[in-house]
Amino acid sequence: MNNYFEEVTSNLSFTDLSILGHLADHEANTLFKSIKKKVVQDVLKLTEANLRKSLYRLQALKFIVIETSEKEHSVYITNFGQQALYISFSEEVE
Repeated sequence: MNNYFEEVTSNLSFTDLSILGHLADHEANTLFKSIKKKVVQDVLKLTEANLRKSLYRLQALKFIVIETSEKEHSVYITNFGQQALYISFSEEVE
């Protein structure tokens, strides 16, 4: 199972990792601390299409949760997302 997780993590794009990094840096790891999608888009200077593509990929991998109960959707990173970010950064250092 670990090999699968590492394989999935190694295929994350720069945009995916930027989103995970931004959420982790701002400790957006629960619904209470979630960040609006528009804020993530503006800070990372992403197009709507690139943001949506990455968010849906990360959500499918269970690396983030997209909260849709409000008009403006917000996102936060999961434990799996934090692990993926850690693995990606540790591979960069090696």
